[in-house]
Amino acid sequence: MTESFGIPQLTEYLTRMGLKMARIDREQELIELAFHSSHGQWRVIVGIQQSGDAKKLMLIAPHIGIVTAKKRLECLEALMAVNYRIAIGKFGLDLIDGEVRLEETIPLANNAITFEQFQLAFGAIMQTVAIYQDLLPRIVYKGMSVQDALRTCEHDFFEASSLTPSQSQALMISSEQRIEGRPTELDDLSELDVDDVLAEVVRLLERPKE
Repeated sequence: MTESFGIPQLTEYLTRMGLKMARIDREQELIELAFHSSHGQWRVIVGIQQSGDAKKLMLIAPHIGIVTAKKRLECLEALMAVNYRIAIGKFGLDLIDGEVRLEETIPLANNAITFEQFQLAFGAIMQTVAIYQDLLPRIVYKGMSVQDALRTCEHDFFEASSLTPSQSQALMISSEQRIEGRPTELDDLSELDVDDVLAEVVRLLERPKE
């Protein structure tokens, strides 16, 4: 089980979570999922990275946005502010074409990851996409300040969803601590139901275009 952990196990995890996979590349050990939002289609790539005897889980949401010369400093400031806020994942920038992506690489202890750990990490990544997908457009096209854009993204997410801020924070913190194998007081937090949180995030990302 430990040595053979890979795409078959990840496929099983995603199926158990009720998610549809758009593409499976067994040779490259990558799985692609597609979601939709008011700003178009979003992709999430799940994969296994092999380095010697060690394996890492990759969670990538590419093409979250584009940073151009227009309000470049403000956009970079906003992305850095989000990176400070979230426990799982980080926004990165391709300096060549300006592509913004959200990604997380998790070392696999004993070359494996439990279903619960995977579900928490995946849910935290998806939640971040759902909250901040409109961040850069608000700054570039609506002329919002960085702080106003951040507050508006977070306010709109909680207004549109049935999640509370404490549930959202619980998911992010619990994801980080449980994946690292550290004990957390949130293990006994009755209001945190990862299935419900992930289902709500997916629902928001798959809202029809208005």
